[in-house]
Amino acid sequence: MKTCFCIMPFNPNFADIEAVIRESSKACELEYVRGDLTDKPGSVIPQILHEIKRATVIVADLSGHNPNVFYELGIAHQIKGPDHVVIITQEVDGKQAYDVHQFRQFVYANTRQGLESLREELPKRIQEAARAGDHHEFWNVIKGRLPRTKLLVRDLERLLSDPKQIDLSGLVIRTVSGLGSLAISEHEPIDPEEGPEYKEMLLRERNALRAALARGARLKAILNPPRRFAQAMIPERLRVRYERLIGLLEGRSDIRVDAKAAEEDVAVMEQCEITLTPVPMPNQFIIGNLVAYEGMKRGGSRGFDMTQCETDPDAIRDLIAQFDRFFEDSQQQVFRSDPTDGWELNLIRSAFAECRSAEADR
Repeated sequence: MKTCFCIMPFNPNFADIEAVIRESSKACELEYVRGDLTDKPGSVIPQILHEIKRATVIVADLSGHNPNVFYELGIAHQIKGPDHVVIITQEVDGKQAYDVHQFRQFVYANTRQGLESLREELPKRIQEAARAGDHHEFWNVIKGRLPRTKLLVRDLERLLSDPKQIDLSGLVIRTVSGLGSLAISEHEPIDPEEGPEYKEMLLRERNALRAALARGARLKAILNPPRRFAQAMIPERLRVRYERLIGLLEGRSDIRVDAKAAEEDVAVMEQCEITLTPVPMPNQFIIGNLVAYEGMKRGGSRGFDMTQCETDPDAIRDLIAQFDRFFEDSQQQVFRSDPTDGWELNLIRSAFAECRSAEADR
């Protein structure tokens, strides 16, 4: 039987909304499926992938900007395509999620009248999505943190070794991340799951990015600094990266054995334009108009369960346009709340202080 896979925060507050989605699926002669109802053993991620692949339609409720919902939405978009995904949402403080604003959404209110409106509209949208053309898999999917980092390093180092690319002043590198590649430090501990090779590749990623900036490239970075953790304990890796990034913004490097690298470390910060956002969104690393990486992770996980690599020029152009709109929106929003010089440093210090406060409260 054809299925409708539901992506939403599953908690009692959404029971009425889930009931409407279930009823709408049945009205469209689709079997209702949701990720947490499977009785199969093992990791939930392969099961979610399986259900998304076999689904005729996906309904995603983005209310509350739940990171796991955004993770599954990203998978649905890459596997099925946006035409097979119906997005619904409640506005949060009058705002919708920035990073999906370009996709069609039905905004509803969690009231009796709002649910009636959703009950009337949703079957129409599900039927429209079910009639969309055959789905196909978008992008190249990379599984795992180490393979993703190796490919990213390959592309950066290939760019740096190109004799035609000595002057990189026309290149813009765009990133979305927690603290960014420049925050990676020699002093952070080795990840026990990935081993020393992963740390080596992370440092090569940082060094290649720094080398590109030293040759004239510019970095536009959107940061979403980690703040609190499930066990109220900031990992040592993040503590070291916070301290390194704060140091760079203050004009000092944590590199101790290579004076030239330490000097370059600080100098390239002049090539960086940074803004911050509290909005959850996929991590991105876009190298000019050459290649774009977008990483998906479930809330609280380290690294990336999956990364998509895009090389189609039109698709990269769209990603750049979306990034630049979000960058400008984030910059304006932050500047309105803190118009003083050095606000980036102040906000990163604040996020770090919040992490340490949570640790002290433990």
